[in-house]
Amino acid sequence: MENDIEVLTKLNVQIGETESAGDAAAHTWFEGLLAPKLAFRRADLTTFHDRTEFIGKVAPNDPRETLVQSVDVDGNAAFVKCIVTVKSSNGDKSYRNLRLFVRDGRKWKLLGWANEAM
Repeated sequence: MENDIEVLTKLNVQIGETESAGDAAAHTWFEGLLAPKLAFRRADLTTFHDRTEFIGKVAPNDPRETLVQSVDVDGNAAFVKCIVTVKSSNGDKSYRNLRLFVRDGRKWKLLGWANEAM
């Protein structure tokens, strides 16, 4: 059985892959992952205050590569720091991401997420 750090590491890599896919299956997957009152800030400083807003913007996009830098689990909460690089023919762009997860029963839910351009 995987420990919390392994689960959260894989989950954060999957976030990038699923966001890039941007299809109906991705929307369903994010419905299960995101807390209903997600707080999300994009690198351009726009913010979303619930998962419906975020999911509505998920569309097929350039592939993302996620490098998880740290996972800090404290009981039923966890902070994940990672670098997400969007691979594009126009040049790659990298972003620092800080994500706050809370345990909901046996599953992790993404409650807070902020990123900034590097």
